[in-house]
Amino acid sequence: MAKPSTNAHELARAAYALHAAVEAQLQETLDELGLTMPLSDALWQLDPALGPLSRRALAERLHCDPSNVTFLADRLEQRRFVRRARADGDRRITVLSLTSAGTDARERLIAALAESSLFSDLTRPQQRRLTNLLQRCTRHDTR
Repeated sequence: MAKPSTNAHELARAAYALHAAVEAQLQETLDELGLTMPLSDALWQLDPALGPLSRRALAERLHCDPSNVTFLADRLEQRRFVRRARADGDRRITVLSLTSAGTDARERLIAALAESSLFSDLTRPQQRRLTNLLQRCTRHDTR
């Protein structure tokens, strides 16, 4: 295997640092909502614009086993952030969707990052450029 370039190493370090900084920026809001990072990831993936998701579909989006989604869904349901229902097309499949409290919690997580100091030192054009670059890096991903 070819050794990654110095630029690739710097990019990997910067990406990991960004990941850690995002988690740090979200921590206070996570604590207020009684969420862990994995629970917030599940909440994020249950985008109301996508409609209800099956356990399997959510597991694919989270890159985990469907049994893990059951655990996450149980915790989110206890907090009244998600509801389970039968799929319209196949009554054997249970789908998950956000409740109004879940939608509000998801919006609080988004606002916590959008209003944080994490990207405030960037100009608007730099923010747009970074957005485009990050979207380009993740366009193959389902997140």
